[in-house]
Amino acid sequence: MQNKMKFLLSTIVFILVTSNLWSKEASISLACNNFPPLKIEHPKVDKPGFDIDLLRAVFNLSNQELKTEFFPWKRALVVAKSGELDGLCSCSFTKEREDDFYFTDEIGRNSIGFYSLTKIPFTKLSELNNMKVGVVRGYSLEDDLKKNKIDFIASSNELNLLKMLEKKRIDAIYSFKVVISELLKTNSFHDKFIYTETSSAPYFTCFSKKSKRSKDLLNQFNQDLKKIKADHTYQQLLEKYDL
Repeated sequence: MQNKMKFLLSTIVFILVTSNLWSKEASISLACNNFPPLKIEHPKVDKPGFDIDLLRAVFNLSNQELKTEFFPWKRALVVAKSGELDGLCSCSFTKEREDDFYFTDEIGRNSIGFYSLTKIPFTKLSELNNMKVGVVRGYSLEDDLKKNKIDFIASSNELNLLKMLEKKRIDAIYSFKVVISELLKTNSFHDKFIYTETSSAPYFTCFSKKSKRSKDLLNQFNQDLKKIKADHTYQQLLEKYDL
C-alpha cells in the first residue's frame, strides 16, 4: 500500500513538472513599447495593435500563446537583450542590435520623418544641424541625428515630444509617422503639425540571442509569417487598422 502511494505521488509530481515545462515552451514572452496603432498598452476591445494581432496570428499556427510585457522603449531593449524575455515585439534593424538579436522577415514598413510647426526646407539631414530636434530615447533614429551632428533632446515617448514641440522647446520631432499620426488623433493640440518624410524602412520581430530557443522561434516564425501573408490574414489586419 505504501509503495503504491509513493508511486502515485511520484506520478502526480512528474505530471505537474512536465505540464509546467510544456506550458512555458508553449508560450512566447516579448517586450513591447507603447506604439499605437502598432502596439497598444491599454487597448480597446479587440484592438491590441497591428503588430500584436499579427504576432498572435503567426504564433497561433504553431499553437503558441503570445505574452507581452510593456516598458519604455529603452527598458524593453535591455530586458529583451538580456534574455529575460524571448525578444521584442518589433524593432528596426541596426548593426549594433545584430549582436544581440535575430531579425525575422519583414513584418511591416514605417515612414520616417520630421514633425514641425512650420515647413522645413531641406534635402538632406545634415542641413538641419542648426536645429534642436526631439527623438525617443533608444530609437535607431538617434544614430541618424548623431551621424549628421544634429543637436537633439531624447525623451521617453512621443507624446512628451509633441508637448515640447507645441511649447517650442524643440524645433522638430524626428520619428515614425504612424505613431505620431495616431497620437494627434487621440490628443488635443492647439497647433497644426507639419510632416516631412525623409525615408521609409522595414521593421521586424526580434528574438534575443540569449534565449536558448531563439533560432527555432525564428525559423518557425518566418514559415508561419509566409502563410498568413498567403491566406490574406496580413492584408485583413492592415485594413483593420487602416494602415
